[in-house]
Amino acid sequence: MPKIILALFLFTLALSAQSIRFTEAKYYAALDKTLNKKGNIHFTKDAMEIVYDDKSILRYSGDFLIRQKGKKTQKIDLKKKPAMKMFFVLFEAIYFEKKKVLRSYFDMQQVKGIMVLTPKKGISRYITGVRYQKRKKKLDFLEIHLSTKDRIRIEEIR
Repeated sequence: MPKIILALFLFTLALSAQSIRFTEAKYYAALDKTLNKKGNIHFTKDAMEIVYDDKSILRYSGDFLIRQKGKKTQKIDLKKKPAMKMFFVLFEAIYFEKKKVLRSYFDMQQVKGIMVLTPKKGISRYITGVRYQKRKKKLDFLEIHLSTKDRIRIEEIR
């Protein structure tokens, strides 16, 4: 009996915690420079945690983002940084295929197998466009164009 309970617990844990390995390219228009990173994104029941290969960590849970690098920790109130919060909301909605959330912020259309999201009025001051492609529930890429002319591209490593 204890083995059955342990197996059910591990199965439930696996369902509620998912991870992906990814590469990220961030283009900063003001610097005309692209920075590349690799890492893992872990999803739990109540948070998303990004652990980069350089050991820096971002932990998103609703209205707060905890940024940790070495012994330094910073807590960011995302109510004061709506563009940053939108990135996490968008990523979760795409990854977990929450179409209702996506439709509340974007007009959606598929063009040659790529989903193109056009921001609605409220969000267009932060994001100018989004493109992504998923195959077999795996994220091929996610590209976010920000109103600052910066871009973020994330690709899942398989």
